[in-house]
Parts: sequence; structure tokens; C-alpha cells
Amino acid sequence: MTRRGIPLYACLIAWTVVLMSSSSDAPRGLRRPTRLVDLAQHAGVSTKTVSRVLNGEAYVAPAMRERVMAAVAELSYVGDAAATGLRTKRSGFIGLIIPDVRNGFFALLTRAIEERLSPTSPTLLLGDSDEEADQEERYLRTFRQQRVDGLIVLPSGAPSLPDAVSEIPTVIVDRTVPSVRKSADHVLASNRRAAERLVEHLVAHHRLSQVALIAGNTAVSNVRDRQSGYTRVMNAAGLAHHVSAGHATPDDAAAGALELFRTLTPPFGVFTTNNRMFWGAMAAISRLGLHIPRDVLVTTIDSIGEATVTGLKPTQGVIPVQTVAAKAMKLLAERTEDPTLPPRSVTVDIDIEYGTTCGCIPLTTAPLMMGPLAAP
Repeated sequence: MTRRGIPLYACLIAWTVVLMSSSSDAPRGLRRPTRLVDLAQHAGVSTKTVSRVLNGEAYVAPAMRERVMAAVAELSYVGDAAATGLRTKRSGFIGLIIPDVRNGFFALLTRAIEERLSPTSPTLLLGDSDEEADQEERYLRTFRQQRVDGLIVLPSGAPSLPDAVSEIPTVIVDRTVPSVRKSADHVLASNRRAAERLVEHLVAHHRLSQVALIAGNTAVSNVRDRQSGYTRVMNAAGLAHHVSAGHATPDDAAAGALELFRTLTPPFGVFTTNNRMFWGAMAAISRLGLHIPRDVLVTTIDSIGEATVTGLKPTQGVIPVQTVAAKAMKLLAERTEDPTLPPRSVTVDIDIEYGTTCGCIPLTTAPLMMGPLAAP
């Protein structure tokens, strides 16, 4: 759980609310949470007066309000979210499920969403599915049990996702799955077009006849769209495909890229489908002793912030996370206000940045031969 201003990157795995009666004792060694009756006794007023002050009701004498709020401060009263939820029919939580908190893009998106929550907004609950449908299923079950007020999901294919969409205002972000493609609000990036532009840049501008694709899991819709963009450009140019796909980690990508790159003759191009595939390709390039951009020209999608420590400026498609977050929160607010709206889909353009990895910007130092993940 996180509030505005508190770091998000220690991932919240679960959230359980335990309902306790007002007469229950706290476990041994722990102080019992302050109750309304405690505030009333401390301030010397009735519990009804305390309730009226905490609810912001009018017609409470200023002196009485000050006594109650002083008691709140002195006894460190924080309220009972479960009880409030029963009264207001709102939990005060928004659930966010991302595929991998270690991926810089997902971390940036999480932060951008969190920044759009004010101190009086719902609290963000964060779950990391690790690209596993079963783990995503567990988070969905937990969030549904806690009656979250909204959901933002980067889906991995949990079976109950359609049920969640039918019960809770939900926005699907970054990728989609067939079970909710036509029933949920979406914010998606123009992945295929961005891939086409990057591969066209290698083929048409740099006149390369060999361009390799290093891809992640093509069952994921955005990876599939990026591969589709690669395929369309290569087919239009009448060029052979050089593909290593289905990788889950940078190490997997490095192994696949190493095998593929050994079949190619420099200079050749590389298009990777995300930042983890980029670092896998970089490791393979280092292992083979190849130079960027003399021997290999590399492009990718996803912001590669870590490349700043190497001196490289990647040629890349950058998804504007602030725009994605803003549009997702807008759709969520509108869905909350009017659940009868038809499903909407918003497409966000991917910005192309040209850099040193394709040679469009000269390297200011000697050509780099080692990426952060390169093996010794």
C-alpha cells in the first residue's frame, strides 16, 4: 500500500482487512487502535460529537472541534477504513497490476499513476504478476475481495479478468487479452507503427539488408504487434527474416541473440521489442566482440534509461508514460462516474528518438563493446 509521496518500488503483495469488534483486545505486545469512544473520553465529549467532527458536519462549536482534533493528534487516531467502507460503500483503494516491477517502463508507469493521486484520493495497491496468469489471478481475487474502487491492469491472461471488468471500473493498459478486448476500456500504444518506423530506418536510411529481431513473448499483444511491424517492413523490402523470439529475460535474449548474430555478416541491424531484449542483444554483441555502430546498429522500443551509464544514446521508441497514465486515470474516473458507458479504446503515439546505437548521432567516445549485462 502506498500514499502519495511514499516510494512504490517495494511491491505490495497482498492486503488483508481484518474486521474486529470494538470490544476486542489487541494481540499481546501491541497497543489497541484508538476508537471513537477513546477520543470521546479523552476530549470529554460524546461519541456522537466526535463522529460529527470527524465527518466534517456543520454546527459544531469551534471549541468543541478543537478539543476533538487535539484528542485525535494526542492519541494518534487514524480511523477504521473497513468501517468507513461499510458506510460509504467505497474501499478507498485502486488496484494496479503490472507484469514486472523490475522493468523500468512499468516502474515509471506506476510512478506516473501514483503522482496523479492527491492526498485525498484512493490509496494505490500494487501487485506484480511476474507475467504469470496464476499470480495475476491471485491479485484479482484479493482486489475483488477488498472491493477496490477501480482497477488498472496490464494483463497476463488471468481467467477471472472478465468478471473483474464486469464488477469494477477497470482500464486495461499497454497490452490486451482476447477475453476483455471488446468489453473493457483500453489505453494502448501504437506499437506496430513504431516498430515499422524503426525497422524502416535501418533498412531504408542505413541501407541494411540484414535486420535481426530479438523478441519477448509473442503471446503478449504488444510484443506481437511489434513483431508484426518488423515483418511488414521486411516483407515489403523483400528481405529475409532473422528472428529469435519467445525470450523472458535478458539472459534468455542474450543466448538467442548470440546464436542468431553468429549467422549474420556485419554490418547488420537489430530491432528489439523491449528494454530487456535490448540488454540481451547488447550482451551478445559484446560477447562477439562487435562494435556499435560500425558492425551493428541497434534499435528498440521502451525507454532505456540505464544506457546513460554506458555513454550510449539508444535509437528507440519511447512510450510517453505520463500521457498513458493521464489517459488511464481519465477513463477510470469516467467509468466510475458512468458505468454504462460503452467500452472505449485510446491509442497513444510512440515517440521515436534517434541516437548513437544506429549511428545517427556520433559517439563522443570510443565505440562501445560492452553492455551492462555482458558476460565476462
